[in-house]
Amino acid sequence: MINRLIIVFIVFVFNTILACGTCYGDPNSSAVNGMNWAIIFLLVTTGGVLSGFSLSIMSIAKRAKKYNKEARVIIGGGAVSVLSLIHI
Repeated sequence: MINRLIIVFIVFVFNTILACGTCYGDPNSSAVNGMNWAIIFLLVTTGGVLSGFSLSIMSIAKRAKKYNKEARVIIGGGAVSVLSLIHI
């Protein structure tokens, strides 16, 4: 009997506790508008930071690829890296 009461409590009470203002309140209230703008702000901030990281990694990869192409020196008809020239 107690198990059934707990299940009924969980099903009916937690639905109203966890409900958002749009579902169980006035969707035009200032609290709901503030919550919506907060969600948009967090999504834009997260997307901006992740975009910045990905662009930085792509830029570093592009520079490394360009540096590796420029670091080759042609000596005697063969390609020799700059590091091997330092050890000569």
